[in-house]
Amino acid sequence: MPLFRRRGDQEIADDGEEFDSPQADQPANAEAEAAAAEPGRRRPLDAGEVGPDADASLTRLDLGGLRVPVVPGIELRVELNDQRQPIAATLVSPRGAVQLIAFAAPRSEGIWDDVRRELAESVRAGGGRAEEVPGPFGTELRAVLRQVGPDGKTREEQVRFVGFDGPRWFLRATFSGPAATDRAAAELLETLVLRAVVVRGTEPMAPRDPIPLRLPPQAPRL
Repeated sequence: MPLFRRRGDQEIADDGEEFDSPQADQPANAEAEAAAAEPGRRRPLDAGEVGPDADASLTRLDLGGLRVPVVPGIELRVELNDQRQPIAATLVSPRGAVQLIAFAAPRSEGIWDDVRRELAESVRAGGGRAEEVPGPFGTELRAVLRQVGPDGKTREEQVRFVGFDGPRWFLRATFSGPAATDRAAAELLETLVLRAVVVRGTEPMAPRDPIPLRLPPQAPRL
């Protein structure tokens, strides 16, 4: 269900198909390295903050607008829209998942406050519930989504929306499964989100335009 809209309610994120990317070879200490995000940093990295020799022991998969950490035990899925274009990266652990989508944002101000309010309105309009709560990265949105399953029955799903305002970009992280409600279950996924890199680029983009992603070279286009 699309839960992020541009001004005028134009949908920019659609449910898509998934591509399971092959995991890159990992150093033996990659998971420990991934868990060592700098204390006090409250958002993912910007491409301009990552030097050529940074995080040498941590492998990231280059998806164009996102570079996503890949560690043992965590599955990385790239989601495609109806036009077969990649729109999101999802990290899946045995204890939940987190979907990452990056958008352009104004240079002068963040957009998470507005986005959070619009997400809450969208959830409630669909018959769900949403509540703002304090979290480790600031104010976040806890929601219960109501969705109709393949059997026609309505189901509820708990999710947790976390927004990160960066330099000219915004990253939305949507936690699901146990990671949506259990901080211990979300801990590793949260750390991997902080170790992700957003590549905004220098080309002009309207605020809230999705930052383009691309499939890695080894990915088949179905």
